Amino acid sequence: MTRETGSPALPSLGVDILLVIVSGIAAYLFSSAIAMANTTDAIQVTLLSPPLWLVLATVLIGPVWFLLLDVVNLLNNRLMLPFAGSQRRAQRIYANRVHLFLLALYFNAILVALCWSAPAMPLFSKLFLSAVFAIAIYAMGQSIPSTKLSFVISGLLFVIVLVATQAFIIYKMQAEAEEAQQQLIEQLEGRPDEDEDEDDN
Repeated sequence: MTRETGSPALPSLGVDILLVIVSGIAAYLFSSAIAMANTTDAIQVTLLSPPLWLVLATVLIGPVWFLLLDVVNLLNNRLMLPFAGSQRRAQRIYANRVHLFLLALYFNAILVALCWSAPAMPLFSKLFLSAVFAIAIYAMGQSIPSTKLSFVISGLLFVIVLVATQAFIIYKMQAEAEEAQQQLIEQLEGRPDEDEDEDDN
């Protein structure tokens, strides 16, 4: 059913602005959660993480771009606005835009996981791997015809990747802690021998 009454400008720009606001809040909360994890007493070292400006830029670039695009369409060709056609068309357009927003969140979450699990990895390699994994999850969701099912599958894949990465991080931290403890024990066991040598001298 095609919308014949009402201007498509107000709902289109309204949803665009809402997406920008939600994206900004999500990016800020994401960065705050990472900062909180870095300062918790359970973590004895400061973990590397993407700066706030990078998270904000990657998450907001999509919604801001679509907002500007719809402003241009409003001035030049209103038929290109999302709500200028059928309701199904508008739902499809905004579903794609939400998928791109989730893609940015995938990218940042995987980048954080790589920063924590592989601090020695070059930054370019981390960015590249994060983009590859994020795009793979995005493509998997886009390949499913059902919009609702695609969101569910994308979310499940995202959770699986995060859980697997976090498990690797915990395993690595435990291994490093055990190695440090073993080195400390060896040092303590070696001190009595040194003290005996000094007494003999």
